[in-house]
Amino acid sequence: MQHITALLIQLSKSLTVSQEPLEEAHADAPRDPGRDLFLWAVVQNNRQLAEIAWELCRDCMSAALAASKILKTMAEEGSDADEAEDMQELANHYENHAIGVFSQCHNSDQERARKLLVRVSPFWGRTTCLRLALEADDKSFVAQSGVQALLTQIWCGELSVDNPVWRVLVCMVFFPLIYTRFLVFRRDEIIHREAEKKEDIKTVETVTGSTLRTNSRSRDLSGLRRLKPLSGWYRLVHLYSSPQVKFYWNIVSYFAFLFLFAVVLMIDFQAEPSPGEVLLYIWLLSLVCEEVRQLFYDPDGFGFHKKAKMYINEIWNILDVLSILLFIVGLAFRLTTELFYAGKILLCIDFVVFCLRFMAIFTISRTLGPKIIIVRRMMMDMFFFMFLLSIWVVAYGVAKQGILIHNDNRLDWIFRGAIYEPYLIIFGNFPTNIDYAAFDLNSCSMTGSDPLKPKCPVLNENQTPAFPEWLTITMLCVYLLFANILLLNLLIAIFNFTFQTVQDNTDRIWKFQRYELIKEYHSRPAAPPPFIIFSHFYLFIRNVLLCRPPIISKEFKSELPQMEEEELLSWEALMKDRYLLSTQQDQSQSMERRILDTAQKVTTINDRLDREEETSSPAVVQRLARLEEQVGQSAKALQWIMDSLKCQGYAAKEAQPQMLTTSDESSDTLTNASEKEDGFHVKARQLYYPDCKLTRFPVPEEKVPWEVSFSSYMPAYYASEASGDHVDGNPGGRTGIRGRGALIRLGPNRTADLVLTRMQDSERSVLEHLVVWDEHHGTLALPGGPLQAADQLPVTLKKSMGKTLYEKINAKVSEGTKVFEGYVDDSRNTDNAWVEITVLNIHLDTTSQLIVDVSSLVASSHGALQWREVSSKTRLSANQRDSLRQVAELHNRKF
Repeated sequence: MQHITALLIQLSKSLTVSQEPLEEAHADAPRDPGRDLFLWAVVQNNRQLAEIAWELCRDCMSAALAASKILKTMAEEGSDADEAEDMQELANHYENHAIGVFSQCHNSDQERARKLLVRVSPFWGRTTCLRLALEADDKSFVAQSGVQALLTQIWCGELSVDNPVWRVLVCMVFFPLIYTRFLVFRRDEIIHREAEKKEDIKTVETVTGSTLRTNSRSRDLSGLRRLKPLSGWYRLVHLYSSPQVKFYWNIVSYFAFLFLFAVVLMIDFQAEPSPGEVLLYIWLLSLVCEEVRQLFYDPDGFGFHKKAKMYINEIWNILDVLSILLFIVGLAFRLTTELFYAGKILLCIDFVVFCLRFMAIFTISRTLGPKIIIVRRMMMDMFFFMFLLSIWVVAYGVAKQGILIHNDNRLDWIFRGAIYEPYLIIFGNFPTNIDYAAFDLNSCSMTGSDPLKPKCPVLNENQTPAFPEWLTITMLCVYLLFANILLLNLLIAIFNFTFQTVQDNTDRIWKFQRYELIKEYHSRPAAPPPFIIFSHFYLFIRNVLLCRPPIISKEFKSELPQMEEEELLSWEALMKDRYLLSTQQDQSQSMERRILDTAQKVTTINDRLDREEETSSPAVVQRLARLEEQVGQSAKALQWIMDSLKCQGYAAKEAQPQMLTTSDESSDTLTNASEKEDGFHVKARQLYYPDCKLTRFPVPEEKVPWEVSFSSYMPAYYASEASGDHVDGNPGGRTGIRGRGALIRLGPNRTADLVLTRMQDSERSVLEHLVVWDEHHGTLALPGGPLQAADQLPVTLKKSMGKTLYEKINAKVSEGTKVFEGYVDDSRNTDNAWVEITVLNIHLDTTSQLIVDVSSLVASSHGALQWREVSSKTRLSANQRDSLRQVAELHNRKF
């Protein structure tokens, strides 16, 4: 466990990649079991445990941002795409946690929220929340209004953030205006705001005559007495040390540098360096010193190796280094006589690089800043697109050159014909040497000896080109079709996608990328180049020769006292609890959560009903049987009382009502009572007769029995014969239609359902039954069908099981058990024809050959025959489900 804890501490320290020795880092880092558990859960991608551990962390916002950084790094380095996607989703989840906590903090107290951003966290490698968010690439966190307000305040320095830009620009040139309230400083705003608070307190004291409200603000008033307006000198210092003002002066300086560079290259580039060119060299020296200062300036304690890596990873620093190296090489060539012109060429190329570097100033602009990102991404897209384009350019160029020219050994003209000319065709510069009409013998060299003329194509005897003109023109058309139309339109589509992707996130990208620019100009000396070189001399003498520590500003990194640190963390924990509470409330009120809760409740109720049905069904049956017995005894006792009263001479005023004769019913009658509602058939009285347009004569329940007179009963005839009127009536009563109907014969139509059962395994834990797929109705059903006069099994089983297996099962009928036999409430029943069913259960032993044959048939039936568990969840008709329930009771199984 100690090794795991040490690994986790090292991981947390590596968030800022400090170069301190590992033993010293372990000694300084406070031990926090909650942090170690959280890091372990995050590394293991255990979402639930990580969520619990995060809620217990003290420094919760730093923990969430650190988790986001770790998970994003693991997602980039992981090989499993699904796992990487889960890690990326979890990283976004913790970024949202950090956003939620900071939003609560900023809404409650803005000053404390800003302290949380820049305070040094001893639990997370002595870094800050703002730095963690930048390293984790959490653009949504940095784009928050509270974070942007802090960056804007640092950008303006001691100047007020409400100052218009034009006033700042005017004061940069006419600085005496800062003494006339033309430019507002932040100290002036604080003093003015506190003065207004003091006036409000005095007004309250005057009106109420009480000083209770002033006691809580006595500390603020004492601070007000210590806070004094800025002096004239400090106003001037704070004006020119503001990062905003430094930026504007550097823009002016860079414009002047490019102008001087252009003048030297085009007008004043002499054999001996002119004063303007010498000034250009001094200017570049100041830029070199500034880049060296940026490389060694390390206020966060990253160490030189990490700082150099971060420096090189920035695209603008790469351009700086490239421009400086090109300038140095060009200057070395320029100072020699032999390479003088080559040096000028290098300096001209270097001027292009300096102009590209000038685009960095647009990153501070909300409108142009994201456009720089678009240009960078489009350059990457175009770089990969050039691979596709080069295939077609080289393919067409080499083929054309080989067809037209024979054995040209001049590399420059080979490159021109095979690469350069096909590339120019894309932009509309069509060649004239591929057809006979434009051929001119004087414009080419027969032997290729003239370096200024291309070699002539292969000629015929009459001095005309020998190449097939139709082939070269066809090749040009195909090349234009693919290169100009297909590939260029593909490039446009790629650019459009890149632009739309960045444009949709313009605001977040701009807010994220402005941090580095603000930090750069915050640490930059106040003087612009070339005057900045004097600041570099001062820093060199102070920090290198005198070995004094560098001055580190607290705007981006501040270490709080222990008491203030504990108070701030406690307040952050309170804001975290508020955020979690509001999140839970939002989730509970969301529609998705309500649907999930409802589904969970329905599932719980369904499970409870199933358990109640399984446990209480036998008890209900017993209670109904006892109740029936008690009712019978009560009827006998009442009959005895009536007989006794009659013997004593007491006569009734009305005739004795006709009593329903009852008999001792078996448990089978009780079991089958569910087949009828209130003792009468229901399906046989449906209004519409199946598979025809006839409707039944309406029959009320009290008129169903034949014993009850129904003089107006005039049902229609359906598929009836003349002799059909004399057949017996339906034993279930009137149905509303006469005749044979859809049945085969008048009178009873006997059918049979076969319930073949087996045990699923040797432990006899699950009882299964055989079902067939009914293609006509698209449902599962028990195997069965109509019976012939002398058959014991339906003939239709021969079709589904085969003749051999049918005969084997028919031989086992005598060993089966009749589960039910009698009248069935069927929608096809009429007054003169009805369905009677026999349900037969044959249980197959696991050791018999018959079950082997049946199982083989099931396996080869492709789903037409299936084994299903005997359960109430089986999708069968109501009658067949009742039969299946009786089979389960026969085998002592729960249904």
